[in-house]
Amino acid sequence: MQVTRTPADILAALSRRYREHYGERLAGVYAVPEDPYEERAPKEGELDGAVEVFVILREPYEPFEETDDVTRIAYEVMEETDWDLHIIPHHDSEAGHRAEWAKKSGIEL
Repeated sequence: MQVTRTPADILAALSRRYREHYGERLAGVYAVPEDPYEERAPKEGELDGAVEVFVILREPYEPFEETDDVTRIAYEVMEETDWDLHIIPHHDSEAGHRAEWAKKSGIEL
């Protein structure tokens, strides 16, 4: 029997994995439109089919320490699901400007 996965299934799996990993430290996971805080805009067609995701964490928050886990989890989900949905993970503290933007502009997963 063939299993059909949708982008919603992939994002639900991603949200579940972040919740399992971070527990009570996770304040939210949001799928967002293009990140306005990125310095370089992608070239046309470069990231077609990509979904940007923000992981919002409660304190204590050390940005450089969180990058590896946030990225690793996203890539594990992409690999495990064998889906052509490219996830671009971001993270911020609950009090950060990017978190505030993600909450207003994104869809909570």
